Amino acid sequence: MFSLKIVTKICAIAAISTSISLAQNARKVAFRTLCLEQIPGLEKVSLPGVNPGELQEVNLYTDVSPVVEGVFKTSEAAFYSAAPGADGKPVLKPVGKATLGKSERQLFIFAPVKAADGKPAYGITVFDDDTKTFPMGHIRAINLAPVPIRFQLSGELTPQIAPTKFAQFPHSKKVNDYNMYPVLVQFLSGNGEWVNGQSVSWRALENRREIVITSVDLRTKQPTVNMFADFPPWMEKPASASGN
Repeated sequence: MFSLKIVTKICAIAAISTSISLAQNARKVAFRTLCLEQIPGLEKVSLPGVNPGELQEVNLYTDVSPVVEGVFKTSEAAFYSAAPGADGKPVLKPVGKATLGKSERQLFIFAPVKAADGKPAYGITVFDDDTKTFPMGHIRAINLAPVPIRFQLSGELTPQIAPTKFAQFPHSKKVNDYNMYPVLVQFLSGNGEWVNGQSVSWRALENRREIVITSVDLRTKQPTVNMFADFPPWMEKPASASGN
């Protein structure tokens, strides 16, 4: 009995020590999400807390979300779906994971992946979101397509961006009276020719950022280009006492 009590106390101390260690090593991150396409039934996901049984619900938006603060116990950001089990306790199923970036502010981009048994429903790509890493007045071009892409900004070519990679560049200086300039997004075809994916006009503004994501639609197999104007909420000036 004496030995059993000692073992029980040692196990309890070890569990407490492990819990304290996890709490000390946990990393707090202010993050936002961007879901390129919501999967039915997975419009929100859950993030485990530091303590056992804690869950933080995270809504997925098809635009850049508000800032959410989360605590991560490891260098991995893992998200789950949560459904009540037979005992009433939530049963967690992985829906996506990725390695955290370096910044205290991060952006998690969720994109549906080809359905496969036992595999997460979303692919998650992580980017540092602070304005030192991603300055105002710049474009972040993210290539989720399986082929290289490139841009023509007022006729000037950017270097090509490989699949799963990204590039950042400022707006073109060749603008009209409305700060607009022509942009052509091109995809590299299998025969080595560049194919036009989108021809549009962009507006050069220094008080916001632009997130451009290129991909190929899983259903239509056609190239897609999505652009999101980004006004980091932490950069907004607080309203004055008079409300002006």
